[in-house]
This record gives sequence, structure tokens and C-alpha cells, in this order.
Amino acid sequence: MRFLSIGEPLVEFTSRPDAPSTFDRRAGGDTLNTAIYLARLTAHDQVGYLSCLGDDPQSLWLRDHIAAEGIDISHLAIRPGARPGLSFISTDALGERSFTYWREQAPFRDHFDDPCHLATLDTAGTLFLSAVTLAVLHPQGRENLLQALVRRRAEGAQIIFDTNYRPALWPDPVAAQQVITRMAGIASLVLPSLDDMSACFGCDTPEAAMRLLMDMTEAEIVLTTGGATVLRRASGQGQIARHDLPPAITATDTTGAGDSFNAAYLAARDQGIAPDHAIFSAARLATIVVGYPGAVIPNDAMPDLFGEKVTT
Repeated sequence: MRFLSIGEPLVEFTSRPDAPSTFDRRAGGDTLNTAIYLARLTAHDQVGYLSCLGDDPQSLWLRDHIAAEGIDISHLAIRPGARPGLSFISTDALGERSFTYWREQAPFRDHFDDPCHLATLDTAGTLFLSAVTLAVLHPQGRENLLQALVRRRAEGAQIIFDTNYRPALWPDPVAAQQVITRMAGIASLVLPSLDDMSACFGCDTPEAAMRLLMDMTEAEIVLTTGGATVLRRASGQGQIARHDLPPAITATDTTGAGDSFNAAYLAARDQGIAPDHAIFSAARLATIVVGYPGAVIPNDAMPDLFGEKVTT
């Protein structure tokens, strides 16, 4: 397996624009969204998902849905009696979303309290996680995961970190700042957004965000700014490149835009595509994603990003 995504899968209920009190059931969670898009953009059996679910009907539906996307679920544990996290999403007239969660009961939260569950990290050369992954874990499990990631980085694994910041998941911004800063120092590629850096660290410009990130890490940094410009710093370098994107479109639902961007960028770079073209491909997919309700678009709506379809 080439890629292993780590996080908490959710059963996601998205309100219908024409009937706000009616909700469609979907699979959700930031690292799962990225894993799904990555599986669609890469060869078969290249993407796995590391997490834990229960054995109730919603958990089993979610497990089967993940498997149907071509994701390896051999590291997706099932815990008898447990129940998955739930997410309810509503969107406004501009496509911006708001979330309500029921996730305290999710078994992933204490999954890494037992470090034996981290042996799976040795099965993949590229590991992907987010600040949400770290936020929902118990402190001991989070520490176990961070130490395991340090070890895998020293062994040559690529560690990809999305700074996805959800204030409700942290006791306060300072706690989030400390964990995100530490994780950025472990990573080989950091994928922040200006929204994350503004909400968590108070950065009011892309330049300020990049300066702070460059103080945190020697990793490659790809900073998105809401669709207008992407800023990139190559690993270990001081120069910042700006990549201007086509004008943003009117969004139906912005859920999953960043997750799809991350997946397309990783898939493009894995195929040897240069960073500027990889950023353009990632932005192209995100532009399509925001035109659909929910985080994951229908498979037949996937664009041909790299010149030929990847068969699964």
C-alpha cells in the first residue's frame, strides 16, 4: 500500500437545499474524503484507511461504503458495541457550511491509547492525517501517534499533514497551536489553509501565515487561500512561489473542497507532475467539488486530471 490515511470516519447527514429539514446520508470526515479522492485518482489498492468503527448498522454501512471506493479497509478495526461519530451539515446561500457533531462516542478517539494499533503505520510509505485526527484523540493516544510518526519519518516515510482547524474540537486555541506546531515539525508536507491559520494563529495575510509556517517546519508548504492564490515553499528553501488560479466559481457546497485539493495534489506529485501543474490540477478538482452537495462528488463527475483515466 502506498498511501495510508488516518482519521475518524463519520456518518454525515447533509441537508437538501430544496428541503432543509431533509438530510441525505453520506460518508464523511476530512481524512476519509481525501482517501476517497486519492483512491479514485491512483491505481487500485494504493490507498488504505486506518481507523476504528463499531458493529452497528451505521458503522457497517460506512465500512462497506469505504470499501466500495476501492480503499483497503484491512486496518479499519471494528469494535463490538461501539457507535460511529455523526455529522449534520447545513449550507447557506453562498455554499458555506456549518457543522453539528455527535462524535464523543466514536471508538477512534481511544484507538491509539493502545500503541499496538500503530504497527499499521509500517505498511505504507506515505501517511496522511489532519489536525482533526489529532484533536479527537485522547491525549495518550495522540502522544503515541506523534511518537510513531517521528519514528516513521526517520525511517524515510512521507508524512502529510493538513492543518484543518475545528475550534470546537480543542479546549482552546493555545492547545491547538501547540499540537499543530509540533506536527508541522514532523511532517514532510504541510497543507494549510489561510482560514486555518487565521482562526488558530491569528494570521491575517497569506504572507504572515507562510512566515509563521516556515518558522515551524522545514517541510514543503502548500497554502491555499480560498481559491484565489496558492503559495508554496519547497522543502528546506526560503523562497515562496505564488500560483494564481482562475476566478472562483459560485459554490453550491464548499464541503470537501480542501480535502479534494489535497488528494489531487498528492496524486499529481506521486505521478511526477511538477508542483505548479499539480496545484492547477488540485484546484480544478476542488472547483468541481464545490458545485455538488456534500464532500464527495459522484464518481462519474470526476475529471480526467492527468491525461488518462486511472482504472481501478
